[in-house]
Amino acid sequence: MIKRILLMNPPYGMFQRGEERCQADVEGGSAISLRPPNNLGYIASILKNLGKEVVIRDYPVEKDKDFIKDLKNYNFDLILMSITTGTIEEDLKFFKTTKNFNKNIITIAEGAHFITAPIESFKSEIFKYLDFAFFGESEYVVKEFINSYENNKSLSQVKGLIYKDNGEWIKNEKPPFIENLDFLPFPARDLMRNDLYKNPDTDKPMATIQTSRGCPGNCIYCLAPIVSGKNLRKRSPKNIVDEIEECINKYKIDNFFLRADTFTIDKDWVIEISNEIIKRNLKIVWVANSRVKPIDEEMLIWMKRSGCYLIAFGLESGSEKSLKLMKKGVTVEDNINAVKLAKKLGFKVYSFFIIGFPWEDREDILKTIELSKKLPSDFVEFHIATPYYGTELYDIMKKENLLDNNPEGHNYFSNPVGGTKYLTREEIINLRKKALLSFYLRPNFILKTLLTQNPKTIKNYIKYGFKLIKNNLF
Repeated sequence: MIKRILLMNPPYGMFQRGEERCQADVEGGSAISLRPPNNLGYIASILKNLGKEVVIRDYPVEKDKDFIKDLKNYNFDLILMSITTGTIEEDLKFFKTTKNFNKNIITIAEGAHFITAPIESFKSEIFKYLDFAFFGESEYVVKEFINSYENNKSLSQVKGLIYKDNGEWIKNEKPPFIENLDFLPFPARDLMRNDLYKNPDTDKPMATIQTSRGCPGNCIYCLAPIVSGKNLRKRSPKNIVDEIEECINKYKIDNFFLRADTFTIDKDWVIEISNEIIKRNLKIVWVANSRVKPIDEEMLIWMKRSGCYLIAFGLESGSEKSLKLMKKGVTVEDNINAVKLAKKLGFKVYSFFIIGFPWEDREDILKTIELSKKLPSDFVEFHIATPYYGTELYDIMKKENLLDNNPEGHNYFSNPVGGTKYLTREEIINLRKKALLSFYLRPNFILKTLLTQNPKTIKNYIKYGFKLIKNNLF
């Protein structure tokens, strides 16, 4: 019988582990903030409903907690770890520590990596101390797994499970997507250190609210359609705002990130959420991520009225050629119009770009850098195109012999997988550094930032500024 369970982000690096398609290295990014481990929070709520005693640890963030001490102080029956493709090699070393302490502890890993990673890759030595892996939506898989394991049912019937049979790794059928997201319990925030995940603008705790799953987009680099499906599955506005209200009343949190694979795709739904917040008279501030299409003034006005003050746009490129080849479905002009509209209505704008696609030369990337400085963005981030298993980008780079390595152990800030047809990986890394420094170190930008922010916010921005300089000058 499984009684006591540890759900953990392992003690290696600060990464956005729980958002599946976004596996960002927080320390390597320019302005990326820590987010709470909602994926573990959802799993914890499911397990608590099954009568399990659950502990959540985000070890890189909870610096007062120690993995070895927890192994000694708790009699864990099962440990589930959230991994990323970029960290998996280091992550799974902690299962060796686990098995050396007690070989009977069940070890499980979960993450987007396992959806598309070749089963042959499990022959690597790093998987020696792993018992099981989940792929698909873990809230579904964990319940089915616990039921089968505890009742001695065949594990071959657990959809979304990878397991060993006579020393051979077996990958079961893919699990169905959870169609009605309102049926999911809210993440178990009572098990999280909510005070550690702060909004850099307000220095107050910020909760992430997963508002929907799925994206109908065709972007060749993105894991979202693979992880969450191409059909948009939306929570009801009432259910979303119920969770917001719980955070306010139970956890004293009034800063939020309303997260989605594509938040603004359904205008009426966004307006309903905004109206529900206003109707309940909730005094909150929130941010959201968005494509540049579809977006319009009416929707943005409702978002602003309900407390939204920042929008993160996936602009990706200043090259028409790149936007077309990456199948983004927008133009450079669409990018410009979206940012200008948001700024006209008083929003802060966080613009995301991607450089280093297989077809890109120096001129293509310089077009993106120039667009970043042309737009009135408040923050920017530059990713290096990363070919995750299962994406069209992976297939293209493999066909073009541009994969120096497999994706494991690499990230899209400082350690890309390979180069382009025209640029080495080192040249792309240096162009990313150039892009960030040329945006953030403009005298006019620095002066405007210092004159328009309060002292507490400036203090946080200075901290990010030092990190930027450290990462890109030394």
